[in-house]
Formats: sequence, structure tokens, C-alpha cells
Amino acid sequence: MLDSTLSIEVGISTLNDGIYNPKFRDDFNYLIIHQITNDVDYSNYVETLSKNVRYIKSNTIGLSRSRNLAIENTKAKYLWIMDDDVEIHESSFRYIENITNKYSNVAMLVVSHSHEEIEYLPGNKEQKINKISAASISSIDMIIKIDRLSSVRFNESFGLGAKYVSGEEYIFACDLLSNGKEIIKTRKVCTYHPLISSGQDFYSTPIKLKTKLEMLKAANGFIGGYLLYVLFCIKKMKIICENNAIRNVIKSFYYTS
Repeated sequence: MLDSTLSIEVGISTLNDGIYNPKFRDDFNYLIIHQITNDVDYSNYVETLSKNVRYIKSNTIGLSRSRNLAIENTKAKYLWIMDDDVEIHESSFRYIENITNKYSNVAMLVVSHSHEEIEYLPGNKEQKINKISAASISSIDMIIKIDRLSSVRFNESFGLGAKYVSGEEYIFACDLLSNGKEIIKTRKVCTYHPLISSGQDFYSTPIKLKTKLEMLKAANGFIGGYLLYVLFCIKKMKIICENNAIRNVIKSFYYTS
């Protein structure tokens, strides 16, 4: 660790053989939440982990459950939510140290990631997040101040391995805002993450659209969620029509898994 007063752990969620993916840096402390569903014994590898890596084995299922376990078990003031395939940039520690000092009373800081070697994403370098801009948040960019959370946790009905496979970070952010907490987003690129294009596909099945609807309802209430969903579909109507997905939109209103 660098000579610093910053108290932060990188909370990595991983499943089964994903334990072999993380690349650890000496300047961060890590907390691995390892969900095991394949009955494999990983103890030999776990014994090789360095002293700045803590390890928790879990038989639970679901990414949001893993995130919550990290929140409940961190020993640091800040928890940086992370996946096992993300690489942290060399300059990130000092940057996060500076930004946490600047916004010491903020419940969550949101940095940025990219698949390219760039320092900042386009746009304002720092901005205050509201319930509209919260939709742009990715979980791997979330740096949470633990003592500002109150009872807010990730909704375990959302996220990989849950009933609805996405939307957990948006709901988490909106829950913070609803509890009077502040969120600041910065365009500083702190991590490298491979480009994934599948996130643009929100329309190909009724369950994908249903997930969007349920996410908006969970974050904004029944009426507000429905209204925002209708507005979302109107905004995306060109893409929906070009992909012959109108039927999926209709089905999403009454789809049950």
C-alpha cells in the first residue's frame, strides 16, 4: 500500500473459476466475494493470495447478493464495487484519494471506465447525479462510503443470477437519492474493461424489456415507473421498430416468468 490515509477496499464479485481472473495491484486492498456453485475446492489457490487480499467464500447465488456481502464485510471506509475482469489503472489510487477528500460527505462517488487508453471520457469532468442521470452508472465505477449508506443495499431481485438480470446499480443509486444522499460522477477513467456490445440489446425478448420496466418501478414507484417506461419506449421507438420488437414491448406489460 502507498503511504496514504485513504481507507478503501476493492470488492470483487466472482463466480466459480472466475477466481483466477482478477489482477491485483499492490496499492489497493481487496475483498473477494467468491460464490461457488460447482463443488470445486479452490483452497490451494486461495492460500496463494497476497496479504492485501481478503477472501470470503459463499454458497449464495446472485451478483447483488455478492455486492451486499461485500458491503456487510468490508473493513474500510470506502468500498469500490468491482468485477473480476476489470483492470485498475496505475493513477487511480491517488485520484480516488483526492476525490474522496474533496467530497468527503458524499455517499457514492462514480468514476469511469473505458476499453480505450484515455484519461477522461467526454463531458463535464464532475457532475451531480439525479434519478435521470443515474441510468448511466455502471456498477464497476461505484465507490461507496459505507457509513453514509444507512440501510440502502442492492436489490437482490436484480442483477446476474437473479430474476431480473440487470438494473441493480440504477436501483441502488435511486435508493440513495431517495434517502437524501448525494452522488457525484467523474469522467476520470480509472479502469479498463473490455467492450461489451450486448448491453445495447434491450428489446430482443419480452424479459429484457420487462426487466427495464421492473427496474424503473423499483426505483421510482409503481406509477412513476410505468410512466418512465412508456417514455423510454417512445424514445427508443425507432430502434424497436427497426428490429421488429413492437410485440416484445406489448408482451412486457403482462409477461411473467
